[in-house]
Amino acid sequence: MSKTRTSRWGAVFTVALVLCLLVLSGCHAAATSSDLDRVKQDGALTVGNDTTYAPFEFVDSTNKPTGFDIDLIAAVAQKLGLKSDVVTTAWDGIIPALQTEKFEVVISSMTITPDREKEVSFSIPYYRSDMGIMYNPAKNTITKPEDLVGKTVGVQVGTTGEASAKLITGVKVNSYPDIQLATQDLENGRIDAVVNDSPVCVFYASTHPTLKVFSTTSIAGQDLTQLYGIAMRLEDKQLKAAVDKALQDLVKDGTYDTIYAKWFGGGTPDFRPGDQNP
Repeated sequence: MSKTRTSRWGAVFTVALVLCLLVLSGCHAAATSSDLDRVKQDGALTVGNDTTYAPFEFVDSTNKPTGFDIDLIAAVAQKLGLKSDVVTTAWDGIIPALQTEKFEVVISSMTITPDREKEVSFSIPYYRSDMGIMYNPAKNTITKPEDLVGKTVGVQVGTTGEASAKLITGVKVNSYPDIQLATQDLENGRIDAVVNDSPVCVFYASTHPTLKVFSTTSIAGQDLTQLYGIAMRLEDKQLKAAVDKALQDLVKDGTYDTIYAKWFGGGTPDFRPGDQNP
């Protein structure tokens, strides 16, 4: 009787052990599955974007996101065998939204900075920009950053433009939730200038002839050359590697230059993904 009970419970124990091993094996597989595989299972690359930054990202007459960044991330997604799905998100909450998995990547003219690199992982740079100062020449003459002393300057909150304007002692900085509000106040004479990425200023001024743009690479002795990157979560290493490769492939097959020419009036870019940083 004792032997029979031992045999029976031994069999039960063996079955239970096998089941546990199978469960643990499944958990391990799930824990080590590629973040890239997870994205591909969804069939779409979800993209956070603040659509208020033409020509990089804005909405067209049908309220559809468009612009250089939008076309570029669509091409990146295509290289990964995916479609891109843009999720419009306010700039000041875009990194927290990425971290809480509202989307997989952010492409939104985001400058790669040491502080941001503590929170997100960036692709190789895909665009290089100077800083721009936009003003009304009928009311002010601005040929250098120091000419902003004593003036009121509009910037977008949480941007490198805001940080740059604050480098100049004697400047009153007004921070706005999006750059369009700042440019409206400039046109209405409520502020004297806007400090923002040069290509965005130039694009806006091209359709607003009362405004002029002065570009600079330095304020208060600090280099303001900016490199844009596609942001991802720190742990998504496989996705980063795939995005980096896709960007390089877009350069090799000419797609990057085609997208650039579409949004920046033809010509060839002076910086491409994979180029050495300045």
